[in-house]
Formats: sequence, structure tokens, C-alpha cells
Amino acid sequence: MFVLNPKHTTLFFLLFINLATAQFMNKDIRATILLERNSEFLKFIPTAENRTNVDYNLRFDFMVFETKPDGKIEKGNKEDRIFLKAREKLILPYVTIDYNATNKIIIVLIIYDLENRPIGQDRIVLDKGGQTDLSTFENVIDGQNLSPDQARPQDGFVLNGFVIENTITKAGKDFYRFYYNEYFNKQIKTPHNILIEEVPGRGRFTRVSVKVADQLVWQFFAQPRKEILKKNASIALSRSIAYLQQLEQRKDEFIHY
Repeated sequence: MFVLNPKHTTLFFLLFINLATAQFMNKDIRATILLERNSEFLKFIPTAENRTNVDYNLRFDFMVFETKPDGKIEKGNKEDRIFLKAREKLILPYVTIDYNATNKIIIVLIIYDLENRPIGQDRIVLDKGGQTDLSTFENVIDGQNLSPDQARPQDGFVLNGFVIENTITKAGKDFYRFYYNEYFNKQIKTPHNILIEEVPGRGRFTRVSVKVADQLVWQFFAQPRKEILKKNASIALSRSIAYLQQLEQRKDEFIHY
């Protein structure tokens, strides 16, 4: 989380991207602001997602603009450089807003390439601050009264699906736990179910497979060594994210067509 450093600013210059670059916005690098509700405050979580097979060096600027009763605008921001591996998604430093806040608040995330060109952008407008009606907002995570297994987590998708476990050994259950922890920490949202299934294999080993929307994305022979299970969980999650991105891109292309 970062603390706001108020200063007056000209808002329109920062909130609108040149129309010439609009067609490329969020195409290869997607900027998304997640909104998480809990019992005390609203949390706004910026994320950067690489939707390509190429690594990127980037810079992000996460900004909060608050309109005071006298009409003046105060700005707080956090900016830094990041490195995004192919098909990777990063969760960036977040900001919280109290439910009692009533001033208009605009939250903006912009991601720039090495030539300082904006290539990813997202924006949230809270006309009534923390008391704004969120019923029409996308990417809302309801953190109230949810355990980690129930909470709705994003890699650029909307959560309806589940990570389903069908394992038979301790190694299989440990793999599921390592996989799901990474899945949850990356705030992945998808309407597609992910199945982790374990069946008897050769000798004393079992075979663990990971399927996304019934498509096999990773398979290996399980061993009780944690480092091997963790390594396979990371690989399996990367393959899962890549396939989920492919599914979403196909959907976008179909809608565009």
C-alpha cells in the first residue's frame, strides 16, 4: 500500500490517452484495477499482465485524484519500473479508501513501455468516494466473510469457475495446495473450471494432470519432494494462465468479428 502525497494537478492531461495509441491499449500488456471490498475499507489493487510470449521492461504509474469540497484536486501516486516475463501477471502496490470518504475520487493505472509510450490503462471513477454504488462495477472482489478457498480471485478474467481437486495421495494434495496458493495470490479470475486430477501411474508414482476448461495444460509424475511439487505447480499455473489468455483472446476476436 502507498500513502497519498497530495498536490494540485491538471487532471485532463493525465486521464486521457492519445487516440492514436488507443487501438494498441491493453492489447499486449493489460492494465487492470481490481476492487476488493471488506468490512473496513475499499482496496484498489493494480495489476499488470503480459499477454504475449515476449518479456517486457515497463514502467507503471498508479494515481489517485481526489476532488476537495473547494474544487481543488489532490493527487497521490506510486510509480516504478517492473519486469514482466512472458504470460506473467504482477500485482502492484495498492491503495485503500475508507467507506466514509464522500469526495469524488478517480483512480488511474497507466503502464508505459521503454519509449515512454502508454500501452496499458485502466480507470475507476468513484463519484461519491467510498459511498459510491459498486453494483455496476467490474473486477469487484468481495472479501467479506470469505475464506481463501471461497474468495473470488484476476489474471484479467471474471470469476465463476473453480479450481477442483481430485487427488489421492499426500503428494497430490500438496501439489494442489501449492498450485492454488499461487492461483489465489495472483488474483486470477476466470469463468472456466480448472481440474487437478491424480491417477495411479508407473511403479510407486502417480500421475497428476491439470486441465483448464477440459484442456490438458500440464502433466507430470508426482514425487513427495516439495521442491519438485512447487516447481511443477509454478509451471502448471503459467501454462494455465497462457491457455486462459488464449481463450479470452479468442472470445475478443469473435466479438470483434
